[in-house]
Amino acid sequence: MFSRRNEPDEPDPQDPIWKRQAANIVETQLARYPLLVQLRAVWRQLQDEREIWPYLIPLLAVVFIGTYRAERRKHH
Repeated sequence: MFSRRNEPDEPDPQDPIWKRQAANIVETQLARYPLLVQLRAVWRQLQDEREIWPYLIPLLAVVFIGTYRAERRKHH
């Protein structure tokens, strides 16, 4: 399975205190915007599913196109 590496917003415990504090400030500011929190969660889920991207991305594209066309038909 794909092992996660430390991401820039996940400081290493051996990092200097100022670096951890800066990361905490960024986390706090991001938490103020629910859309950013959701986008980051989706991005992390996609990173965890990297092995199945060749199947997942085309499936997401098909679902997106189908939903987009249905909404366009509904509004016209």
